[in-house]
Amino acid sequence: MAIAVDLTHTSHCPVLTGVQRVCHEILQGLEATGANPQTLIYDRYAKRWRGLDTEESARLSAKAPPPRKQSRGQTWTFWQEYRGRLGLVSEPDWNALRGSALLAPEIFHERNFCAYAQLRARLGGAAGAVFYDAVVLRLPEFSQTSIVARFPSYLRELAAFDGIAAISEASRNELLEHWDRLHLRITPPVVAIPLGVEAPAKLPTPPPVDNDANGPLVLCVSTLEGRKNQIALLNAAEVLWREGLRFRLVLAGVQEPRTGRAAIERAKELQAAGRPLELTGAVSEARLQELYTACRFTVYPSLYEGFGLPVAESLLRHRPCLCGPGGALAEIAAKGGCYLVPRPTAEHLADGLRALLQNEAHYQQLTAEAAQRTFRTWKDYAQDISAWLSQLRPRAVAPLTPPELMRQDAAFAEAANAMPLPFLRQQEECNDALIAAQRAEAEGLTEVTTRLNRLKNQLRD
Repeated sequence: MAIAVDLTHTSHCPVLTGVQRVCHEILQGLEATGANPQTLIYDRYAKRWRGLDTEESARLSAKAPPPRKQSRGQTWTFWQEYRGRLGLVSEPDWNALRGSALLAPEIFHERNFCAYAQLRARLGGAAGAVFYDAVVLRLPEFSQTSIVARFPSYLRELAAFDGIAAISEASRNELLEHWDRLHLRITPPVVAIPLGVEAPAKLPTPPPVDNDANGPLVLCVSTLEGRKNQIALLNAAEVLWREGLRFRLVLAGVQEPRTGRAAIERAKELQAAGRPLELTGAVSEARLQELYTACRFTVYPSLYEGFGLPVAESLLRHRPCLCGPGGALAEIAAKGGCYLVPRPTAEHLADGLRALLQNEAHYQQLTAEAAQRTFRTWKDYAQDISAWLSQLRPRAVAPLTPPELMRQDAAFAEAANAMPLPFLRQQEECNDALIAAQRAEAEGLTEVTTRLNRLKNQLRD
């Protein structure tokens, strides 16, 4: 059985963030296991499905680090747009794809979802999607307004698939919870298939001896953005530096200036004050491995994660990780090697940093626990995804009418707005306006539909 994989966004995304990295690994893992994946693109300009062109293929196979500052949105070249508008694209070999399953490993766009019906009719096999998390609704202040408004529809669209593979048990439970809040009763089965972790090229080495003038290296690997909560880590580090503790802090990852601005500005303040702090921006795989080898332990201060790849990668390299319990982080930390704080606040992170820097017995215990941890590989993950898809069977799902969809979005946004979570005032006003607009439009469509039905009945009479 071939697997048609929709990688429209990843093949046009200039940065390699979490979801895009998973998509890269899924494709390569399926190829390595002989699952015969066929990558498809929905051409937004030609308005049809097609295979990859040369540039898209190169982007999917590239391992080079992304630029320091790039948009996460799709980028299409002038030639791709020109060619698509003129319809100068070739369709896939539908005969060869007949009977194939569809895999949607991205957080797909609405236009792709609308085109899945056409694609599924061509393929004939089952359709499965990967679900990461709903952090957009849990922490909306760190997401774009348009993404927050779109997400309830995305969650409902997932219910139209034949099966969903969540990346952790926490992620699976979250999806089921949100479906329940959307009042969806006919939903596909959801399984938890934990992500794989890429093993280091070299065997893990013991932590280095503290012989640097600035002290041991503490590493944080993550995109520099609001949800990752580096601002709390920086404030915690400053508390310890003021106490006289010696250590170097390295933040390795692409900088997201919109939600990560506070952390970036705080980091520059600390650097100007002479603190031993480094912002690397995007790093190569080789440089990242050097940092893991040189560090004493890692810190992952994220507020919420669907999986937490940097934690697993740290443990796989026998480096303890200081982290909070948000989402799947508690799940991945449960088997040892992590210093788990109640919440990733500056105060709690400072306590954790202090303990890992000063309590040698506790540090050695966590290091020994980390050395015992094992994780599934990306090949394991790809094999599980392939086996799961082969067991799925197509199911018929009755589409909802537009007024019903809008009422559900309005109710869901209203419920999200009432959740006991921090909101920016701007986000609250946006959600209030969204709720009012969707309800008004839904009621208007209902009235029009009622009038049309009355007219039809009169004509029949």
